[in-house]
Amino acid sequence: MDSLIEGWVEEIESSSRKVSPATRAVLEAVAVRDGHFRAEEIVDVIPSIGRATVYRTLRLMVKLGLLCRVLLADGSMEYILSRQGHHHHLVCIECGSVADIFGCDVTDLIERVSRESSYQVVGHRIEIYGRCQTCRTDRA
Repeated sequence: MDSLIEGWVEEIESSSRKVSPATRAVLEAVAVRDGHFRAEEIVDVIPSIGRATVYRTLRLMVKLGLLCRVLLADGSMEYILSRQGHHHHLVCIECGSVADIFGCDVTDLIERVSRESSYQVVGHRIEIYGRCQTCRTDRA
């Protein structure tokens, strides 16, 4: 876990930002998370750190690719540790589990949308909602 946190510190510092003790506390709270989590859960476990610092650190981690934001079926936003490389998510509408999908075949669509709309696309995010195998088995 220490190597994970130190890797994050290096990534943040390489983006010309300093890692304050408060930021490090947020990184440590995120590192022990298992699965997806809400920002307020981090706020709750480190009440001595301001809410704004937590949200700012999470936003930075997303920007640097260290975390992914996941939009759940109920409209709430959660975070999950990022895996390397561009990917999307499968989100179970029953249990809320999140699985990564690697490989993205929407490049042609994005280029067409950009061309037709004169919109400069800088990124995209795809969440696919359904029921995971465990929840489908439990319903049978």
